[in-house]
Amino acid sequence: MYQTILAKLRALAFLSRVAAIAAIAALGVAAVTISPVAALQVDQTRNFPARQTPDQQMSYYRITVNFNDQGISAGQQFGALPAGAYIYAIDAYVTTAFNAATTNVVTVGTTKASANEIVASGISGNPLATGVLHLTSAAGLGMAVTNVASPIPLFVKYAQTGTAATTGQIVIVIAFVANNDM
Repeated sequence: MYQTILAKLRALAFLSRVAAIAAIAALGVAAVTISPVAALQVDQTRNFPARQTPDQQMSYYRITVNFNDQGISAGQQFGALPAGAYIYAIDAYVTTAFNAATTNVVTVGTTKASANEIVASGISGNPLATGVLHLTSAAGLGMAVTNVASPIPLFVKYAQTGTAATTGQIVIVIAFVANNDM
C-alpha cells in the first residue's frame, strides 16, 4: 500500500514538472512572438520624470521606434533629461529598413511640434537602410539643449513622404551624464 501511494506521488510530481516546463516554454514563445508594432506605446498623458542617478555615472535612454507606432508622425514623448545634463552620445541602429518611397526621416528633440532639437537633420535615407549610425555631429550633443533650469522632455518623430512605408524599425540610444557635480 505504501509503495503504491509513493508511486502515485512520484507520477504526480513528474506530471507537475512537465506542466511547469510547458508553461515556461509557452511564456517564452509568447514573449518572442509579441509584435514589435507596440514598441513605442507610451502613455502620453503620464508625467515623465527626468532620469537621474545620485552618483556620477553614465545614464541612457534606449528606445525602439517602428514606422507604424501610434502617433509617431506627430511626435511621441518617451522620457525627460535632467536640467543641465551633458549629452555624451547619440547612436542608432536601423534593424529593419524604412521604405517610404521618397523620404524617411527620424528626428529626436525637446518639443512635440518639431522633435528635432537634438538630432536636427534627422536620421534619414531613401530607403533608411539597416546598420549602425553614430550621430557625432548631432545638434543636441553636449549641453546645447539641456543648459536650462528644468527637466527637458524627449520626443521622437518619424516623417515620411511618397508611398507610405510598410517596414521600418530603429533603436536609438541617448547617453548622458546628469549635472551632479561634487
